[in-house]
Amino acid sequence: MKKIFTLLASTAIVASVHAQGGSKVAGTVKEADGKPLPSATVSLLNAKDSSLAKLAITDNNGQYEFAGIKDGRYLISVTSVGFGRAFSAPFEASGAMDVPAIALQRGAKEMANVTVAVRKPLVEAKLDRMVVNVDASPTNAGNSALDVLEKSPGITLDKDGNISLKGKTGVIVLVDGKQTYLSGQDLTNLLRNMPANQLDQIEIMTQPSAKYDASGNSGVLNLRTKKGLQKGFNGSVNLSFIQARYPKSPNSINLNWRTAKLNVFSNLSYSYWEGFNELRLTRKFHDKVRNVDTTMTQVSEPHFVSNNFNARVGLDYSINKKTSVGMMLNGSYSLRKNDATSTSVMTDEFGTAVRINEALSNNKDTWKNFGANLNLRRQLKKQGSEFSMDADYVQYRTKSDQVSDNKNYTPSKVLIGHPYLLRGLLPQNIDIVSGKADFTTPVGKGGKIEAGAKSSYVKTDNDAPYRSFDFANQRDTVDARSDHFVYEENINAAYANWNQQLKKWGYQVGLRVEHTHSIANSIQLGKKVARDYVQLFPTAFVNYKVNDKNTLGLSYSRRLERPSYQDLNPFQRLLDQYTYQQGNPFLTPQFSDNIEFSHNLGGALNTVLNYSQTTDIINTRLKQDDAAKTTFQTKENVASRRNIGLAVSYNKQLTKIWFTSVYANVYNNEFSGTLDGLPVSVQATAFMANTSQQLRLNKGWGVEVSGFYRSRTIDDALIVAEPMGVVSFGVSKSILKNMGSIKLNISDPFYIQRFKGYTRFGNINTDIQSKWDNRRVGLSFSWRFSKGQSAPQQRRRTSSAQDELNRVGGGGQQ
Repeated sequence: MKKIFTLLASTAIVASVHAQGGSKVAGTVKEADGKPLPSATVSLLNAKDSSLAKLAITDNNGQYEFAGIKDGRYLISVTSVGFGRAFSAPFEASGAMDVPAIALQRGAKEMANVTVAVRKPLVEAKLDRMVVNVDASPTNAGNSALDVLEKSPGITLDKDGNISLKGKTGVIVLVDGKQTYLSGQDLTNLLRNMPANQLDQIEIMTQPSAKYDASGNSGVLNLRTKKGLQKGFNGSVNLSFIQARYPKSPNSINLNWRTAKLNVFSNLSYSYWEGFNELRLTRKFHDKVRNVDTTMTQVSEPHFVSNNFNARVGLDYSINKKTSVGMMLNGSYSLRKNDATSTSVMTDEFGTAVRINEALSNNKDTWKNFGANLNLRRQLKKQGSEFSMDADYVQYRTKSDQVSDNKNYTPSKVLIGHPYLLRGLLPQNIDIVSGKADFTTPVGKGGKIEAGAKSSYVKTDNDAPYRSFDFANQRDTVDARSDHFVYEENINAAYANWNQQLKKWGYQVGLRVEHTHSIANSIQLGKKVARDYVQLFPTAFVNYKVNDKNTLGLSYSRRLERPSYQDLNPFQRLLDQYTYQQGNPFLTPQFSDNIEFSHNLGGALNTVLNYSQTTDIINTRLKQDDAAKTTFQTKENVASRRNIGLAVSYNKQLTKIWFTSVYANVYNNEFSGTLDGLPVSVQATAFMANTSQQLRLNKGWGVEVSGFYRSRTIDDALIVAEPMGVVSFGVSKSILKNMGSIKLNISDPFYIQRFKGYTRFGNINTDIQSKWDNRRVGLSFSWRFSKGQSAPQQRRRTSSAQDELNRVGGGGQQ
């Protein structure tokens, strides 16, 4: 009777599993001494070719489960940090079955020091984001975070270093969930000085939920840095040297010490970066009947050197099983020197030179940053409920010593008038205080509610006491460009987010409200602009799992992009006597509505169709003084933009040694509005693609060919950018028993990555050409050391800094 009952029960279980769709495979992973092994990675492999079918992580009891798999022949592979890989025997999956327990062995000599190297794919397409695994690419060797971003799927950089995602500007950059509070040139410098070997992953989110700050028209980029997950003492050392026209060397060391309750981590880095950025401008001024009456040809050759020191130290402490606290301190100190020579030749309508301007500019910048974070996490009585708080203080101190000497000559090199000598010792102080609280709790079956609030206060103080030399009186005088600009901003926000999983359907609905109050005060110019507004930002997501291989998704979000602090600053920053940049304190935020429809096939092929409408676009303008023949660059709210795009990515291991990653995006941008009283209507269709082809050979060797291409496109509604691309090669070799690696990277060996563009509007035509120190050979060495065993995955800290840091700085790529 007992045997009959057992047989009937087994039959019922099998029938139940098949009714749910597919077979069920379960098992246990243990250490050699029989102790359950949590947080081990379990791979379900197809027996015929060892291709991956599914992944799972063991729970605290060392157990795993695969449900809803197709009947067939499989085997199990198990890995865990500090242990060797282990396999099960091949088996037939049909109905419900248990795989015999798998035991993982430590190393024979010094088991605590063994680390198993697990190779990740370069790109992973997930439902809500795309993930780039930085170490998976040999061509990232010796590069910076900026270089890695530029070749990531869907990301492009314009001539000024501004980041676009799927053809749309307005991207928020986070580091470990924390805002950088930088934009423009300062953000470019931060990413350039951050070694790529500090990064673990780059998360690309085009439709963030209401939990994230509403800033970022086109999405959020989260740079996740490396952090040790093993108990005991562990870390890594990364050394790199790059030779281009000028040398570069980013280096870092990561240290981590973890016990059952305490985790202490730190990162120290130093980078030396030297390079150039050659800029050529040709401006043709027209009269009222469109005849060229003056042409200005300008060649500028900046050479820069920077020494950058960065440090980060922090700790997490578990008070008990439900409560943990943490703190983090970070700081940076940079010395930058930029020398530029610029020659401008002015010709008349017949092409005859009438004036030559020679300018010598010298900038010495000292850049300091300090940040502090305190955080608390508390698990509540209800299982799955959690409350967290973060408080942040960030400080930037910059002092720029600027010298600009301008001389005008006749074509025969006879000095015209007196030289124009400008000096400035320009301090910039930025203080940011922010705090946030978040609450999460499960609701019903498969549901979850998230809610939270945030407040931030920002003050920027920029003084520009420019002085020029008065030759008539032989003394220094206060220059008309002098100014003192103070900007204060308070943002208060609250959000609520609900998501629900019902069988094959998933839903998420959120709403964020933000109140902004700001005052921009140009003291010397007597300009004060105050703004006060409240905005709602709804989000909605729906996904449907058609079957094991096909998932559909539909999402909507409303977002905004606030002007960067430097874009609001009315200071004039000179390139020479005839060319300068100037901020605009009257800028307003731009708002966008975004819709995406996605399809994922087997986790390998991902297709996204997107539509967005953006109002009050913040555009780069080139404006001129016809009488003085001067041109300056500024920002204005010029037009609205409609963006339609189709993006396709394919990431798959095709054979045992060949991994392919391909991304392609076709999009159409249409700009319409009014400029200087004239209607503007411009549209263009563009194409961009990224690819990486990797061969993972025997004995730890790896080879990669990667590159990207961007067709002609429109930047900022008025600048047409010509096609641009790059090809790079990389070789890697694992050494020191997989504890170290050597990587060789050859970037842009054919020197084809250059910017060319033009603008045609009003009575001035401008052609732009730029090239920089991009043809490089880099060699890097990395070594990991550890003494301990694996620990459960640590939470990623997401501080209260979710918007402000991205808005410090100005434009200009070097």
